[in-house]
Amino acid sequence: MVQSRERRDVRRRGGRRSLAFLSIVLAGVLLAAGCGQQDTESGGESQQDQTTSETNLLPEGVVVALDGVQTYFPEIERQTATSENSTAAGAPDATRMVIYEGGDGRRVTISVDRYPSPDAASAAFEQAIDKSEVVPGFVALPAPAGVGDKAFAGSVTQGVDTHIGYGALAGAYVVGVTSAGYPATPENADKLAGLTRDAVEKATAA
Repeated sequence: MVQSRERRDVRRRGGRRSLAFLSIVLAGVLLAAGCGQQDTESGGESQQDQTTSETNLLPEGVVVALDGVQTYFPEIERQTATSENSTAAGAPDATRMVIYEGGDGRRVTISVDRYPSPDAASAAFEQAIDKSEVVPGFVALPAPAGVGDKAFAGSVTQGVDTHIGYGALAGAYVVGVTSAGYPATPENADKLAGLTRDAVEKATAA
């Protein structure tokens, strides 16, 4: 009985690790890792910067603000955290991640990773794609057209947890947009694709 419970716990932790892994590699966004932050911080009030490395932190203006997120997801109510994206693929010279959340616990995470060169960004983007495709439960989605130089999309459902991630390569930037708690319907995927376009435009214009 105890062994059976231990096996279930191991499988459950393994599922969480898979989601966390996808959060790192799927277009450079913190999916489950970012959601882990939200679970501890979503008591209500908006959080300030969670980073300890200001040198590596992009200005918050590179990320789509709350009202821009609400254009696609009006139920999202507040920003709950912002920090550097410490688990971005490759070796960016600066990053920014912002997490938004609704009253029902659904979340949208946006990350922007800036690399020393377009070649470095491209290598990191390809690395993220390769690793994400081996995550258990991963399903590729149609990449949004006309977003940056290259785009990538996918979803993962494990148990009751579903995450949808979109990422784009744009010059020396990798931009990622992820939702948590939304089913991977065409409507939700289209919303996330639209937000990804806005996120790329915002990041590259900042």
